[in-house]
Amino acid sequence: MAYNLTDPQKDLLRWMVQENRAGRLPDEFHVHWTEEVGGIILEHQVQGNHPEIMAGALDALEATGLLIGTPSIQTQRSQSGRPGGKPKFTERQFEIGRRAVITARAAEAVDSDFDAPDESFMTQLTPLSDTSNLDTELYERCLPPLRTGSSNPKMWDTSVRTAVVILEERLRDVGGIADQERIGRGLVNDVFAANGTLADRFTKSEREGYRDLYAGIVGVFRNVYGHRIVDPTPEDAGAFIVFVNLLLKRLEDLREETDMTF
Repeated sequence: MAYNLTDPQKDLLRWMVQENRAGRLPDEFHVHWTEEVGGIILEHQVQGNHPEIMAGALDALEATGLLIGTPSIQTQRSQSGRPGGKPKFTERQFEIGRRAVITARAAEAVDSDFDAPDESFMTQLTPLSDTSNLDTELYERCLPPLRTGSSNPKMWDTSVRTAVVILEERLRDVGGIADQERIGRGLVNDVFAANGTLADRFTKSEREGYRDLYAGIVGVFRNVYGHRIVDPTPEDAGAFIVFVNLLLKRLEDLREETDMTF
């Protein structure tokens, strides 16, 4: 199940969606915490009988992407100590309320009776949505241009071209190629050809596979982006950057395997 919620949490969301559709609860509202009844929604037009609103329930709905919440924090200061002695000051922070926004996914969850398929695999199919596993150099050099306008093909053109340069630099580094003038397929052959610097790391068929793989990337992408403006779609460019990330990871694996043999 995609929604890891208890029945009371589901009932609370059902009620919120129902009241929102009836026009009695806005998309954005404020919950005020009281000692007597728990949470009270200030903007709800009909105060009275409704599911219990507790902070933990809102936390669960927020964690599942059904609500967006922003807590209001209040700081309470107190003073203690013996008469005539040095006073001791303490501070305690606590939540006095929370701004909440009902997301579009909330209505979808209620309409499907919380029986949505598990789509967590989408994170793996769209790796750029989570950059935590991105090669450090790709992250530092390819992503900044995209932050200025991720829908702009010119920015993706810049990032893809940079990714190709990073790949060539890594080939030189891991392959131990000192000549900075070696580029393209010549560089790939220096590393993966029969007499290449990493040739002894593989069987003949594996070595040829690596040479064809990296030479293909250089031939199809490096030469194109190195000699003309392409302005790719964000989808194509994003897929390429993710693929380069995989190639860089394999080169780093080869570096570790090589280091372990000495």
